[in-house]
Amino acid sequence: MAGPSQGTCMYVLKRLGAVLIRGIADMGWGVLGLLLLGYLLLAWIGLALAGETALVASPTAFLYYMIVTTSTVGYGDYSPVTRGGQLMVVFFIIPVGIGLFATLLGKASALVISQFTRRLNGEQSIVQKDHIVIVGYNAYTASLVDQVREESRPGQVVALCVGGGAPSRNPFIEQGVEYFRAASLSDESLYERAAVKDASLVVVDVEDDSETNLVCMHLSALVDARCRITAYVKNQMVGRLLETHCPTVNVIPSLHQKMLVKAAVDPGSEEVMRLLVDADQTQTQYSTRLAGLVERLSVARVASRLRARCRASLIAIRQGEEPYPVLNPDDDVLLAAGDEVFYIAGRRISPAEMADHLAADVVD
Repeated sequence: MAGPSQGTCMYVLKRLGAVLIRGIADMGWGVLGLLLLGYLLLAWIGLALAGETALVASPTAFLYYMIVTTSTVGYGDYSPVTRGGQLMVVFFIIPVGIGLFATLLGKASALVISQFTRRLNGEQSIVQKDHIVIVGYNAYTASLVDQVREESRPGQVVALCVGGGAPSRNPFIEQGVEYFRAASLSDESLYERAAVKDASLVVVDVEDDSETNLVCMHLSALVDARCRITAYVKNQMVGRLLETHCPTVNVIPSLHQKMLVKAAVDPGSEEVMRLLVDADQTQTQYSTRLAGLVERLSVARVASRLRARCRASLIAIRQGEEPYPVLNPDDDVLLAAGDEVFYIAGRRISPAEMADHLAADVVD
């Protein structure tokens, strides 16, 4: 008879344990907070009725004693001195407190692990502004991520939005890149989770040009007016179509054929072009918008001052709202605030620094 009874008891205990564990797992933070407040209130009342005046003399002393006791640290500087207080601690404060402490610690650990797992799997959401978003995943994404991080401002967040064909886990977590993954790049929730509407720059680099077209049309209606969208396309016809429907998108066509011809006619040209866009090089191409000019300055004066002050070589300009830059402009062309200069230098020159150099030129 003893055997079946013991087996029944074990079964009941296992079932109760399973129900308890499931209940703890499903318990919300609000319920846990109410239980914790109720536990502290009952402990305070019990110790006060037992005459433990030292333990309830102040909220600070009471909380200190409860935390030290329930966390099993037990420094020994506070302890119950009455029989009733000792019974209260043994049968209520310690067992219930340890249970609540373990539950709180377990839920906090589970929350941290869950958030890390969601971030690792690209399932999280962020609240961010002025960040850079890369859309698409291919063989060149790793290089693109590195170059974008090189060009980004200190502390600026870089986010990567990918579709179902991308890795299930964030391949750039060590670089601090935020990863967002969905079954398709047409999933609107993907861009909501990545806070794309508040981004300062979006780079679209998708394998299929048709998908690039759809993504850009969706993003151009979603992002803020000050956000710049840059998209790479292989087919020039798709690029022209995209420029027609989304004039705010900066379309970058494939230059493979042109580079092939140029390299054949002028050997070494392909390497020069590569160096101009490689952020890893000590000397590469940058652009800065002119600001703070009190008068219009000629291209010759701007170029000479950049060369003398920054060892930078001016190669192109873009005036006002012109869509395309002018390469190797004439020396007598006048530049004003708001115009953009393109140059080769060892680092990017900020608008404020550029203004200081050009102002010094005016004084001279």
